[in-house]
Amino acid sequence: MNRRDFIVGGSVGLGAVVPNSLSSGAMARWSVPNGRTFHILGVPLRTGSLYPGNENDAQAYREVNLLARLQAVGCMVNDDGDVTIPSYLPHHSIPPIRSWPGPRIAWDCINERITPYLQQPGHVPLLIGCDCSIVVGTTQALVSTSGKGVHVLYIDAHFDDAPPDSEHCQSAASLAVWLLTNASPFWTGPVLQSSQVTVIGWSSPSKSKQSGLGSVSLAEVRRLGPQETARQILAGIPASKAIVLHLDIDVFEKQEMPAAYFPHLGGLNLSEGKELLAVLLRDPRIRIIEVSEYASLRDLDRQWVGKLVDLLAESLKA
Repeated sequence: MNRRDFIVGGSVGLGAVVPNSLSSGAMARWSVPNGRTFHILGVPLRTGSLYPGNENDAQAYREVNLLARLQAVGCMVNDDGDVTIPSYLPHHSIPPIRSWPGPRIAWDCINERITPYLQQPGHVPLLIGCDCSIVVGTTQALVSTSGKGVHVLYIDAHFDDAPPDSEHCQSAASLAVWLLTNASPFWTGPVLQSSQVTVIGWSSPSKSKQSGLGSVSLAEVRRLGPQETARQILAGIPASKAIVLHLDIDVFEKQEMPAAYFPHLGGLNLSEGKELLAVLLRDPRIRIIEVSEYASLRDLDRQWVGKLVDLLAESLKA
């Protein structure tokens, strides 16, 4: 069973009031000289799910005061509500992609919402409450707004590069990297070269025989040490590139983060994750941050999302 196929759940009804996208002028007034302004955006959708019921995972981050905790460590940050996603999206298990075209509609909504931020230097969308397929929409937005080229840092226990299979239904999340790097009828692109994606912290091997993706395994992260791993990865990316940093929390050991949608044995511990992210997230080329695959229904007392927020705060502190 594919790890994403194991996961079901999610509602598409939007209960939160969603503010309109901010104008360029309004965002410019928030800019910090030589600094960054982070814009928290919830994504109330689980595009790979079969049944509705638990998509508002971003709310849990707010319940443990993500905004205030980032401000407390010196970040310039604003909570800009949720990305508006239609409530009529399908939920089905028809091959090759579960709930299609729901994922594509969600990517287009995300693209439209974050593009105004990306058009302003120093403004960084921070997306929460999403699944891994979000990287398709965010990368599309960054490609369209950056004249410098794009690189995706994909921190995950899996490659998520399984090709579509007409005989088997897979979630868009399990196809995310494949969709980014292969021409297909599911996404207009532009498609990235394999060299523009680096998968970090994986312990489950690639499902594409000739993916050509850059990668640093969990074993390699531990051999080099998380900080040196991050430095070497960043040094290998051309200085002109704009970077999407994608974090799937199943990269962490199950005992360290049991609130992942698919908890994974043998992953990073949170201390290693903090060391890795503290180097990566301070790079000024980071233009989008997304934290995916947190399951609020596995964290009723909000203990684990609190640890995630601690991790972000420590890694982003000014």
